Amino acid sequence: MFLGLLLVSVLLALPATASEGEPPNRRRLERSASTLSIPETVTRMTLRQKIGQLLMSGVSGQSLSVADRDALERSHIGGVIIFGDNYSNQGQLSNFADQVQRAIRRGSGISAGALISADQEGGVVKRFPDLPPRYSAPEMGRIGQEDVAFRQGRATGRGLISIGVNVDLAPVADIDLPPNHVMRSRSFGSNRYEVARLASAFARGLQRPNVAAAAKHFPGLGGATRNSDDGPSYVRRSKQELRGVDAIPFKRLISGGIRMMMVGHAMYPKDGGRKPASLNRHIMNRRLRKQLGFKGVAISDAVEAVAWRFNGDVVKACKKSIQAGIDVALLTSSPATAGQCAEKVYAAVRNGVIPKDRIDRAAERVLRLKRWLGVF
Repeated sequence: MFLGLLLVSVLLALPATASEGEPPNRRRLERSASTLSIPETVTRMTLRQKIGQLLMSGVSGQSLSVADRDALERSHIGGVIIFGDNYSNQGQLSNFADQVQRAIRRGSGISAGALISADQEGGVVKRFPDLPPRYSAPEMGRIGQEDVAFRQGRATGRGLISIGVNVDLAPVADIDLPPNHVMRSRSFGSNRYEVARLASAFARGLQRPNVAAAAKHFPGLGGATRNSDDGPSYVRRSKQELRGVDAIPFKRLISGGIRMMMVGHAMYPKDGGRKPASLNRHIMNRRLRKQLGFKGVAISDAVEAVAWRFNGDVVKACKKSIQAGIDVALLTSSPATAGQCAEKVYAAVRNGVIPKDRIDRAAERVLRLKRWLGVF
């Protein structure tokens, strides 16, 4: 009897084991991740967990389906993008965002929450019609007052935070330029310095309540032959124009501390060749990182829009964007598609096609952003 009681006491004193199928160190990592430095956290993560942090997917419906929830968790997906079809009212989206946060936090393995993004530029691109901004970028450009742009950005950030959205894929930093003025309805104007001034003010306002601003579409889509959402697009401006005009708003946004930069899909034959920017190491590494000194998170424009490069293969386009230097590949389709991309990237790393330190650096940037946002 005494020996039996002793054995029970010893067993009760032993630490609980991880659940079936769970890595032995998972619970320990989840408990300690918030106290570790970002590089230390990344060192302890599995390769699949790190890759998942580099993916943002669309979700269906106005509440999180079981299929989408399971796919987010299974592939450790790090973020989602919200569209108008996901939205009926503020209370509904707040509940939806909570569901997403719980699923992504569980799937991360380190208790890291989600980047939840939306395109809330104002004007023609505004996913939540009953939320700020009141003015579009062209309207703010005509008003021309920096404090108005700042207040519009701050109101937008507060509105997004109230419904659980922590990333605004805005402001548009493209200048309204010939030949086709493809960004006229979304640009702050045609003067590089005015666009820089007003876009920066809007971004500062957005980030005041800790919503990450993502300027777009680097290195500048204003002079494109057409919107890159509609197929192959060229910006045939000279290197001097691209660096001395188009880059001015992006430079000011970076110096002002913008957290994210959306890299577009246009091609720049005179500064980068005929490879789309989001797949172009020269544009990503030399232009954005080295020349402009951007240290934040580089997110792609919707990967589906550049899949033409690979005969419609979205998964291959996703892998190629991460290989080129994108930190977050934005997929507007399902978490299942994002999971397929995760597997493609995993195989590429294991085969030596994508260096492991490329994944580590990107995961560090994403987790640093999540810590700033308060979801990690």
